[in-house]
Amino acid sequence: MDKLHVTKIKPRHPMLNYLIKYYWIMKTDTQVVVNHKLLPVNNIDIIINFSSSIEYSSENKMKIVTKRAHFNGIRESYLTINQVGKLDVIGISFSPAGLYPLIKEPLCEYKNMTIELDTLITEFTSRIEENSKKAKNTIDKIDIIEEVLVNMIDIKFIPESKLIQIFNNFHSNTDNYSIDQFCTQYGINQRQLERYFRKYIGISPKLFQRLSRYQKTINRMLNNMTIDLTTLAYENGYYDQNHFIKEFKSFTGCTPSRYINERNSVKEIILNS
Repeated sequence: MDKLHVTKIKPRHPMLNYLIKYYWIMKTDTQVVVNHKLLPVNNIDIIINFSSSIEYSSENKMKIVTKRAHFNGIRESYLTINQVGKLDVIGISFSPAGLYPLIKEPLCEYKNMTIELDTLITEFTSRIEENSKKAKNTIDKIDIIEEVLVNMIDIKFIPESKLIQIFNNFHSNTDNYSIDQFCTQYGINQRQLERYFRKYIGISPKLFQRLSRYQKTINRMLNNMTIDLTTLAYENGYYDQNHFIKEFKSFTGCTPSRYINERNSVKEIILNS
């Protein structure tokens, strides 16, 4: 398994700053073998693949092969990525509610699914592929991607600022409030919050909270390899060490110690680049 390197670039167009966290670029000049885990996260990335096919395998050994632009809906368990050859892949890492104005459909419909964008937006991939023939480098490709995004995103579907603030506050306070407490604090009905999350983000507030907590815990663990698991569990809102390990295994398919030894998560590589 080859070591992967990723470059991240912030959005350049002002409108996209609200919707996209960053673009990530995975490009090699030599043949590589990718056999990495794709762990669950609380947002969705579009993958634009200019290289060989990407194969995703689930825990139950189901396989999906993608060739062009696609995305993975938010998942509750990991996938394994397999790809061989010279890599030329650009990812668009959306904010939790950032993909909705492009897809214009409730994102809960794509939970645990891998979707070729051609099935939803017929011109998206063809426009990028056609215009990218003129690109001299990866930055040119990102400029082309941004132009296509700006033309295809409907501003009527961008959540209103009050709703974006609710999502941001919920994300920032996952450790501080239960969902009941959050709804009381911010004056929103719990069933309404559930509908907003499923429509714009793709999952329930409860699952979003669990994913956010486990992502935060992984980052803390990787930044301090010697930290005691019991301390780590309590610091991040788990009942005890067993609760933390059970939750960790449900998302990653392995124990925390094995995860640290393997260090083969694509998202970890991207987030820490």
